[in-house]
Amino acid sequence: MKIFCGLCGYAAHELFLHMREVHGLTPQNYRERCPSAPMASEALIRYLRDNNVRITPEGPRKEVTLFGMTLMADLVPGRMVPPRQENYLLRSEIGRLITASLKDGENCLLVGPTGSGKSTLIEQIASRLNWPVVRVAASGGLTEADLVGEWTVQDGETKFNYGFLPQAMRMGAICLVDEADGMEPSVAFALHQVLEDGGRLVVLQNGAEIIEPHPAFRLVCTANTLGHGDDTGLYTGTRVLNAAFLDRFSSIITVGYVERKDEIEILSRLVPGCKANLVKKLVSAGDGVREARKNDQVFCTLSTRRLIDIARKSLQLGGLKQALEVALLSRLATEDRSVVEEIFQRHIGDVLEKEGSANAKK
Repeated sequence: MKIFCGLCGYAAHELFLHMREVHGLTPQNYRERCPSAPMASEALIRYLRDNNVRITPEGPRKEVTLFGMTLMADLVPGRMVPPRQENYLLRSEIGRLITASLKDGENCLLVGPTGSGKSTLIEQIASRLNWPVVRVAASGGLTEADLVGEWTVQDGETKFNYGFLPQAMRMGAICLVDEADGMEPSVAFALHQVLEDGGRLVVLQNGAEIIEPHPAFRLVCTANTLGHGDDTGLYTGTRVLNAAFLDRFSSIITVGYVERKDEIEILSRLVPGCKANLVKKLVSAGDGVREARKNDQVFCTLSTRRLIDIARKSLQLGGLKQALEVALLSRLATEDRSVVEEIFQRHIGDVLEKEGSANAKK
């Protein structure tokens, strides 16, 4: 027999996810409002106990082993849990560092070049732990109101709309702030108090309301630079981050491009129609561009994401030459383009030559 939500009448066998995702409440908050209302039906409780699922204050949870660590995860994924990519290659060393940080209740900063997979790695770890993620881009005009909240008028009534941060704090989500080195200083200062140990959020805009963090709340930021500004010319608009802001992260983890063997496997998994020999040649060309960047021969770099796009486009367009143009060369400055073209010619020239001969015969 189902139970009913004491706030809206919703019927279900359990109300843990409903409380978190619809009302933004923890089980404790709900019990304070509705002291006699159950959170799970007797039938569900019996079933879960019979199947070795733990009934915790946060709801039904199960043990999940990831990177050799055992963590407790919600029994089923909620609305904000990222979809799981079954063919995604979890990077064991970096993944273990991130998972350990999340398990220990730490807030962490991931630093690495564009396209190195920082945000996707967080999302795919979260997907395997049924951990909700609230993701927001810090660059591109993110304001303190977006992050914390603001008063608005709706249907003639004044209402306070909570921002990304308090929503994530209440529901026990990972608040993933992309490109933190691109946000305004005033927005960064809004995060300072949350980054303290056990940090609460004081919403001054709403009468100094205090938001207590859910035990599962984590703040994770990503950045292309280590907070000292950009001296490469690749990340225009990045800012110098306050030393006090950086000091508040318990873990700062460097995420570089994946190793050659892993990059080959990633392309093979994500673009299964691409021939193995071509995958290896594309990865070699990618290494060549990165080496040229390291030696100051070009200002651009080449991410795994860009290699995936080239491989996919080669299948969509039925040719590698057009794929290179659309997915890579068309976005480069003239000087970089000539160097990158030469690198690709060196590594996949035979493929381009065969392709050209085949087209000439048509």
